[in-house]
Amino acid sequence: MALSDERVARWSRQLLVPGVGEAGQERLGAARVRVVGAGTAAGPALAYLVEAGVGKVWIDDPEAVGPADAAAWLYPPSVAGTPRTVAAQAALEALSRFAAIEPYPTGGVPTAALICAPSVAQALAVAEQSRRARIPHVVIEVDADGGGVVAIPPGAPCYACARSTDSAGRPPAPGAAAVGALGAGELLLLLCEPGRSGGRKIDVVRGVATARPTTRLPGCACAAVDPAQGP
Repeated sequence: MALSDERVARWSRQLLVPGVGEAGQERLGAARVRVVGAGTAAGPALAYLVEAGVGKVWIDDPEAVGPADAAAWLYPPSVAGTPRTVAAQAALEALSRFAAIEPYPTGGVPTAALICAPSVAQALAVAEQSRRARIPHVVIEVDADGGGVVAIPPGAPCYACARSTDSAGRPPAPGAAAVGALGAGELLLLLCEPGRSGGRKIDVVRGVATARPTTRLPGCACAAVDPAQGP
């Protein structure tokens, strides 16, 4: 979609960011992002996506707001017991009128995915769906105040290749919000720069982030080449 004068005014500073520009902002406005999980780490990530100009955000989370969500940015105490999708939608709609925030529709076809799943099994399953659909996706791994972010453009090593296997699995702490925001930022870069081919893993330990390219495990199915689509 072409940027209207109103949209240019809204994102005038973001348009100056290298890799964004008007073309990147138009891609954000046309994107349909499935966000899996709307808990502690996903709160700032959702806010980041909406305020950055993603046109449609689909929230995929069957749980209700609970006591542990107090650090999730989006949920005041008054919404305890409300479905996360409903509470998050209400909070996010107040941030931007340019974004459509909806529950993930059955059979919906996203153009990208941000995965903040509550279990490794779910994260692996959704990441594999995204890989097979050849859409950019980012997986957020939370471990207490730190964690990791795995960015996976089409054709890059999959999440099964790049995921953390030495995490202590500690419950999310308030500082995990930074990992969620970092994950949203990585997905925005993938949307603005669709030609990016290499994946990367960012680990956050004691507030320090380190990044490295992801590598493919020997024998992983993600190495298979579809002649019609390329690697």
